Amino acid sequence: MAETEPSEIDYSCGEPRRHHSLYFEDGTLVMQMFFKVENAIFRIHRSLLARFSTVMQDMLSVPGGEGHKDTTDENPVVMHGDSAISWELLLEFQYDMPRITPEELTGEALLMVFLIAHKYCMDKVETEIIEELQSRSGYDECVDIIAASLIVDSKELYQVGLQYLLSTKSFPTLEQAKRMGVEATHAVMETAAKAKINTTPPLSRPYPVIRDPTIDLHFGSDH
Repeated sequence: MAETEPSEIDYSCGEPRRHHSLYFEDGTLVMQMFFKVENAIFRIHRSLLARFSTVMQDMLSVPGGEGHKDTTDENPVVMHGDSAISWELLLEFQYDMPRITPEELTGEALLMVFLIAHKYCMDKVETEIIEELQSRSGYDECVDIIAASLIVDSKELYQVGLQYLLSTKSFPTLEQAKRMGVEATHAVMETAAKAKINTTPPLSRPYPVIRDPTIDLHFGSDH
């Protein structure tokens, strides 16, 4: 089955509007994901968020807090600093919609969900994503592991990804370098550079031979 990419519907511009698939008429909580000019309005079930997130559970249980107010499209709970696409992927994952399972998400999508899951202390979701990332093999997949380790500040996870990349003795692309950070990129490139030097066959001559055309090299010839 093909891996799932983030939605192509852009909520980063325009007026606040209902999300195309995550606005349930029987939902009990209206949220607007606000990141710069993000304008997706979700209507979901409080119990779903409380079950997965200790942070959301606390927010929804505090009397007089954001989670206790009567939310509407015009008066939603605003989630500052989050992107609509990250919440879309996370909620689809939590609602277990037909097209969403961890193994069907691309590395990019997994990291989007992972970032939100970590921010809101969704331990079960974090664990499932880490397990899925570690079950994948390949250079780009290990870059994703390093990127995840930087989100949760896990040295153990960082080493898992780094050791594989070092073993390949291959250079990362610019995009991969951006994802895994300066420290990992330096270590990988240094190892790859050393390997390239050690495996480069020597020149046929250690130095070029320059002959002076004014010198006669035909010794013993008649002049």
